[in-house]
Amino acid sequence: MRTFIPLLLLLVMAQQCYAAEVEYRTGGSRYEKTWQQFYVEADHEPEIDDPLISKGKAMVPAICEAVKHKDMKRRRYAIGALGYINERAALPTLEAILSDASEIDYFRGDALHSIYRIDSKRGLSYAAQYQSQPNILGQYAKAVIKREPWLLLPSKE
Repeated sequence: MRTFIPLLLLLVMAQQCYAAEVEYRTGGSRYEKTWQQFYVEADHEPEIDDPLISKGKAMVPAICEAVKHKDMKRRRYAIGALGYINERAALPTLEAILSDASEIDYFRGDALHSIYRIDSKRGLSYAAQYQSQPNILGQYAKAVIKREPWLLLPSKE
């Protein structure tokens, strides 16, 4: 019974974290179908960001607005989609995520990865700053510095 209580507590906390995620659907009715595909219909992990990527550069402002919210559902995939879309207009949003020490480190790592996809010189500069981090951000930074080929695999489109 004593081991059951901590497990139950963990499950309740995990449910609360999951319940706190919000489906931000920015950009108005123009993107409602795309957000529906992203949040609800896409369930195969490698393809979750495909609806956002397929909309291309026109979707970037809506994605940037959505990822500013730390409680966004599937936020990592949206941050990654910005890198695949490869639009420089996303850089200020990605840089804000990367430089925010209160962000979860894997969001910061995803932002670095996307920055590198969009502007490799800028990504290398940031990687030099974060390579000593003892977390996923540091791992991404080291991969960027090494110019690991997987970081720039061809676009998913």
